[in-house]
Amino acid sequence: MTPERTLRLVTGSLSHLRKVWPEYEVDDQDLREFTEVVGLVCGWAPAAQRQSLIDSLAGRDLLPEQHPLLPQAVRQAEQVVATVTVLESADADHEQRLAAAREVVAGLRDRTSVGLHGPDSDDWTSAVDEMWERALPVLCAQPAPVRQALFDEWTDTDDHSSRSPRRFAGRLLAAGGLDTRDWLDRVGVFYRLYLEDWAWEHIAAEHRAGRSAPGALALWRRMRFEMWHLDEDVDDTFWPVPNPGEPWADRAATEIEAMPADRRAAWHALLVHCVPVRDQARPSAAWARQAGPLLAAVGAEEFATRVDGWLSLVGAPRSRPAYTVGHTYEGYHLVAVPARLPDRHNVRLLSGLLWARVLCPPSQDLLRHVGQIAERATRKVPGHGPASPKLANAAVAVLVETEHPAAVAQLARLASRLTYKSTLKIVEKGLDARATAQGIAREDVEEMALPGYGLPLTDKLGDYSYDVRIDGVDATVTWHNPAGKPVKAPSAQIRADHAEELKDLKTTVKDIGATLIATRDRLDGLLRRDREWTGAQWRERFLEHPLARTLARRLIWNVDGVAVCWAENALRTVDDTVVDFASFADDVVVRLWHPVTSPSAGQWREFLARHRITQPFKQAHRERYLLTDAERATGTYSNRFAAHIVRQHRLNALLARRGWSYSQMRNDPYTQDPPRLHLPDRELTVELSVAGIDAGDDEMVWDTMATDQLRFLGAGGVPVPLAEIPPVLLSEVMRDADLFVAVAGVGSDPTWFDGGPHGRFRDYWSRASFGDLTPSGDTRREVLSGLIPRLAVADRCTLGEKFLEVRGDLHTYRIHYGSGNILIAPDDRYLCIIPESAARAAEPDVYLPFEGDSRLSEIISKVLLLAADTKIKDPVILHQL
Repeated sequence: MTPERTLRLVTGSLSHLRKVWPEYEVDDQDLREFTEVVGLVCGWAPAAQRQSLIDSLAGRDLLPEQHPLLPQAVRQAEQVVATVTVLESADADHEQRLAAAREVVAGLRDRTSVGLHGPDSDDWTSAVDEMWERALPVLCAQPAPVRQALFDEWTDTDDHSSRSPRRFAGRLLAAGGLDTRDWLDRVGVFYRLYLEDWAWEHIAAEHRAGRSAPGALALWRRMRFEMWHLDEDVDDTFWPVPNPGEPWADRAATEIEAMPADRRAAWHALLVHCVPVRDQARPSAAWARQAGPLLAAVGAEEFATRVDGWLSLVGAPRSRPAYTVGHTYEGYHLVAVPARLPDRHNVRLLSGLLWARVLCPPSQDLLRHVGQIAERATRKVPGHGPASPKLANAAVAVLVETEHPAAVAQLARLASRLTYKSTLKIVEKGLDARATAQGIAREDVEEMALPGYGLPLTDKLGDYSYDVRIDGVDATVTWHNPAGKPVKAPSAQIRADHAEELKDLKTTVKDIGATLIATRDRLDGLLRRDREWTGAQWRERFLEHPLARTLARRLIWNVDGVAVCWAENALRTVDDTVVDFASFADDVVVRLWHPVTSPSAGQWREFLARHRITQPFKQAHRERYLLTDAERATGTYSNRFAAHIVRQHRLNALLARRGWSYSQMRNDPYTQDPPRLHLPDRELTVELSVAGIDAGDDEMVWDTMATDQLRFLGAGGVPVPLAEIPPVLLSEVMRDADLFVAVAGVGSDPTWFDGGPHGRFRDYWSRASFGDLTPSGDTRREVLSGLIPRLAVADRCTLGEKFLEVRGDLHTYRIHYGSGNILIAPDDRYLCIIPESAARAAEPDVYLPFEGDSRLSEIISKVLLLAADTKIKDPVILHQL
């Protein structure tokens, strides 16, 4: 684009705008931009054309308001020429050159962002680029100190706009003579910048010159995942292979860098091979063949030992901050990368390390680390989703392909813990494959692989003894000093002398706790499945298993038609008759007892209280959902849990935890599938209809949802009459639905007392918070009727139909059994106490007949808090009193 054409575009812009919009009023900014841009165009025109362009200004198609500004435009052009003259002069000193260079850059950066009007207005971008192309040779011809200062400024700025001179930094580098030791790592703090393709050339040059730049190398690797045009084949074999900033990667790099040169080279070659060219869960046969000699060069035993140590750190928060560039209408800005979001290059490297580790003999420690990696990689990072599904899938693939009992144990644990569907599917396929290979059911594989951890675990470290105790689903270590006195921890000398043993003990205790939770959840889910065992299997896998018995002996079992529970070192019936479990034949049928099929639920609740047994989940106190007359009338669907308002993100989490499938529903016509529970052993699918109400802050994703019908579907999606559904299955599915609306519903959230957005849900919130009790509310009322008389504040409490009344010194309070929300009598004024505040103020220390009902504990905490309302110190609560 010639300077003449560019000047015609600039000078005619406002005239064109006035022609198409006669009412347009030219303001001071328009006129200022006119003079600045005319000055730039004339000033950067070739010297032979410059004067003729200036002389032609008076005859241009200008508005009356522009003519008086022509002298100023000429002065602007002369200033540009004078500035360039300084840069081209042989007599200018460093300060003069640097000031002139900065002025040139500022002019091209700040005065070219104007919006021009006219048929050729799109050519303005090309004209600006041409002016830069005339300026850059002048800037690149400056002495090295001037170029060094410009380069440092361009690569150390937060200006991420497309007008930033950062994109021309490579031109300054190409001129040579610059100190580049720091710049690569300086820009390496950014996740993605306007560095263009030249960046790799200089990164490679620095590395070949022996000047490693880990930050810049990590930047480039991450950019390749974000920018398609950087995905070309480059020779990325430079050290360090792990991108720094994650504890495991930092440790790997530090260990290898401390090795002799020959060992370091062998490890370097192996790690380069461990970075696949694409994301994949399993290696190719060719990859495995090539890995063999590389692995032999470093030594399989050493490789296994070091990698096992690195894998134990995977998932830990970043050791140094990293940033990405977010884009808004205002331009680019830096955004911190979440501390637990793994580097995508490192994810590929970890996949390769896992593949190579499988080529070595497995160990229990390795498989535990791999299981932890799979679980951590599927945990959600706020604003991002699962941390790294690809890493999770690669870790699970290793467990599936490893022939070791601990691998099956980890798969069984993950089957109960994971909620991310694609990874969970790989776990389930792996367990199914093991079951098929052994000719047994998948449940048998999971139960047979359950580790015992050597329980009961009692030992000594030096002259200090310890034992591992299990309380519910928590495992803890109790210490005794040489005199036998209980202490919180061993002495400093013992901790120093037995550091590795203590580390292993801590890991074992953590694993026991995780396995207990997974086993509890699995047993709870089996109530829906109606699973059977033989007497021999039941004794071996549950009643006598070192770990499982801590849960199984607190449950009620139906053995050949006789309901029994362990109490006081013996199996007992509900009337306390002792039963010799060894007397049961090996082939008797054993099931988990369910209250829907038994008339003795009340007696079993009394049994638990009599023997102070806390069940790992609700069994004797389990809610029963029997078919109602209304459901018999509707036939194939239930409205029992319809018309509830729920928060979608909470609902999504609950659905996943209970084994339902669901994709987050968006405010579009494409993602409208309702939550479903697939029951392949029954050849049924349960469907809960939901519909979006409010999109909230994210206009594309529903925040609040309305529930509707629940139905069972048979083959071909045909609705099945509710009367044909087995009572236990119907009750368990209804219990899930009740859980969803109770926990995800806005009615249980004390912060929604104002009705939510625009107060639209105030009436619903009041009904849900203080209305009729659901079965879970009825259960809490029954449990509280037995617990309250044992409290020191029993004389201040009165049990009502829907509310527990608590008389404080300041007010009388009514706590709803279902929601746990509070009204102040006599005018039923709402009192907002978030559960955390109540728990901090008064943690209940009372016997509960079951674990897992946080709202029951919350209600007891509120009772203890409000009964002593004059001692409340929380300012938020005091303000409401």
